[in-house]
Amino acid sequence: MCVILVSPGPKARPTRSILEACHEANPHGAGLAWREGRRVRWMKNLDVDDAEAMLSELTGEVVIHFRWASVGGVDADLCHPFPVSATAKTDLYGAADAVLFHNGTWSQYDRALALLRSEHGKRIPRGAMSDTRAAALCVHQLGVGILPRLPGKWVWMGAKKTRLYGSWSDFEGMKASNLYFLHRLASGGYRQSSFWDWSDEEPENGDPNGATPRGTATSTSES
Repeated sequence: MCVILVSPGPKARPTRSILEACHEANPHGAGLAWREGRRVRWMKNLDVDDAEAMLSELTGEVVIHFRWASVGGVDADLCHPFPVSATAKTDLYGAADAVLFHNGTWSQYDRALALLRSEHGKRIPRGAMSDTRAAALCVHQLGVGILPRLPGKWVWMGAKKTRLYGSWSDFEGMKASNLYFLHRLASGGYRQSSFWDWSDEEPENGDPNGATPRGTATSTSES
């Protein structure tokens, strides 16, 4: 199912227990993105120790993603985020003008790639492919305006602004794409303080987050 947490600053960071719960629910690799030097930097295929150590050092807004490999299989290259670029490269770390995260499933992405190739002359890069990497290619070519029309919940993080698409929950000063990871904490007594309209109308593979209301976009603070 995946989960994304948008942490606006050091006073609203996920605790160790939250990171562990997110990982247990979505164990196929974590990724972080943050701003540095007028660019967005990312690092992915992280475990809980890596994520906790990095969060303790970063001072601004951080987006955190824990992956469930619903599309593309378990592959470090397919952890999120992906740079919004002509190749949406799968490097485990790097910097870009913007990056993209996803919670959900877009089963029609292969058709979108075919149209990028045939109608826009886009050369599809080699390597592991997933719905989120495909979406990063589409956003680079066609703009962020396509995201409200795609299924799932999305985070576009740029050098000055972060945009959220879909229905999000407030959680301990953060934005969360879902709160299903809290079930992992129940035993510990935790309590919560044209063609872009293709969509999965019903969640796939038992994922309660496969579909999302369209046309919802919010922005977090600029930095």
